Amino acid sequence: MSIELKDGKRIRSPIAVILGHVDSGKTSLLDKVRGTAVQAREAAGITQHVGASYFPMTTIKEVTQILLKKTPIDFQIPGLLIVDTPGHAVFTNLRKRGSSVADIAILVVDCLKGFQAQTYESMDILRSRKVPFIVAANKIDRISAWKGIPNSIFIESYEKQNPKASADLDNRIYEIMGELAEMGFESDRYDRVKDFRKKIAIVPTSAKTGEGIPDLFLVLAGLTQQFMMEKLEYSEGPASGTVLEVKDVEGLGTTADVIIYDGVISKNDKIVVGGREGAVLLKVRALLEPKDLDEMRDPRDKFKNVDSAYASAGIKISSPGLEVALAGAPLKVALPGKEDEILEEVNSELEGFRIETKDNGVIVKVDTLGSLEAIVDMLRERNIPIQKADVGDVTKIDAIDTAIVADKAPEYGAILCFNVSILPDAQEEIEVSDLKVFEDRVIYNLIDDFERWMIDQKEAIKVGSLKDIKMPAKIVLLPNHTFHASKPAIVGVEVLGGKISPGQMLIREDNRRVGRIRQIQDSQETVQVAGKGKQVAISIRGPTVGRQINEEDVLYVDIPERHAVLLMRKYRDMITNDDATILEELAEIKKKHAHKFWGW
Repeated sequence: MSIELKDGKRIRSPIAVILGHVDSGKTSLLDKVRGTAVQAREAAGITQHVGASYFPMTTIKEVTQILLKKTPIDFQIPGLLIVDTPGHAVFTNLRKRGSSVADIAILVVDCLKGFQAQTYESMDILRSRKVPFIVAANKIDRISAWKGIPNSIFIESYEKQNPKASADLDNRIYEIMGELAEMGFESDRYDRVKDFRKKIAIVPTSAKTGEGIPDLFLVLAGLTQQFMMEKLEYSEGPASGTVLEVKDVEGLGTTADVIIYDGVISKNDKIVVGGREGAVLLKVRALLEPKDLDEMRDPRDKFKNVDSAYASAGIKISSPGLEVALAGAPLKVALPGKEDEILEEVNSELEGFRIETKDNGVIVKVDTLGSLEAIVDMLRERNIPIQKADVGDVTKIDAIDTAIVADKAPEYGAILCFNVSILPDAQEEIEVSDLKVFEDRVIYNLIDDFERWMIDQKEAIKVGSLKDIKMPAKIVLLPNHTFHASKPAIVGVEVLGGKISPGQMLIREDNRRVGRIRQIQDSQETVQVAGKGKQVAISIRGPTVGRQINEEDVLYVDIPERHAVLLMRKYRDMITNDDATILEELAEIKKKHAHKFWGW
């Protein structure tokens, strides 16, 4: 959607994307404004499909009217196009040559749980794509003793809370600020920010009561207008867009959900889109546009046919041949006589995605071009070599290539799979060659799991004797012995078995890592080791007491799988029965929460 200014320039709506960990309340926030029942119709209340909603300026003014009375703003943007995503997936597809189609992002954080796996992943992608963002500290209605005031602006609600509730929220905001600071971002609650170019705005919100929703929309619309007007200008040339999702629709055949971020697209236009085997030239049979405040993925009414669409727009395209299109691929309108030029341009962009070398490195197979770009960026950031990275299911050739790498460099002999299948002949080769395959629906977890395994493999190669092997240990957090809740957590513990020392990684009984032991003190004296029966104070970087760990929790020292195998098979007669018992308990945890063959 766009408007024309007095000087003849056309201004498109800013494109915003909403990101965050699963269940942080992303779709609920939009639903509070949208007034539809999209969320209620979603499985388990979690966003399952792609969607984009256009919020016209009339709606934004209605939502923010209380704030606008205090701070009048002459809005010149036509509205906001907000792409609602399942986690990070759609945002990775909102790409154009290494940057993002999104002008701004809303990072939704559950203020009670703080940063979680997909929060960190979203931050990695935002940083790599250089996308400005604001933080919605959501679910403030769940703060202890918080008295919700429906649809109020945040400050009015905050000032009416009792001191306990407001202090609790302040502490949780400070924790979010701390997480952002560790990543190099200065931030503050939005009403305290003096320069929005230097500090990230944190807006406390509740999707349940509507508190803070006016503030969120005012900050979002105000920032895009104040700092992005130049970027929002465009000419009425041929459209450029990116494919969000390709799917079959009854009566229409294969369709593509597309975000148009520049120019105009019309019915019967020729378009070039990135496909599995390269760029393809197609003809638009129909353009379908959702009505204002209706979602592409779940409209209350059917789409309306339109003759053309201007940036910014979320639009559904119907065209014969779209079944080969890839999510995350570029889509461009090709004017008569320009078809070959545009085909070459799109092919050139597609070639930049795929990686194939003869070097030792991991093999990556993913579902979309956006996911491929995001994973490759993260692997490179961690200095993890890649031999092959491509879109598509895992094939027998992929498995054979992995087996060759495993022989030369065992620490890289693995396949990373993201939302793809393993073909039957590839599965057979994987089982015969005993190859390691990593699968996860969260990129952050996928790479984290592989990196831990890679480190274990490197350490296992170095093992030459029992003294080189990491030993298991078990501790319990003593009640009423929390000396410092976080950064670092300092707690009193009793060693139930084995020996603990600084540098050891601790895990919970659900296999979740909580952090490394930084220091051990016995009677206020720093010590390097503490054995069974000892009660000592330890500091742990990472967790917060009351969140990731609690008093009376039992924690284990995490050890590499290869070390566990050596201890039980090669060195069983050289370890104590106590050590063996802890090792068996650790193996049960790993089999239940990591993989069922752990330690075989």
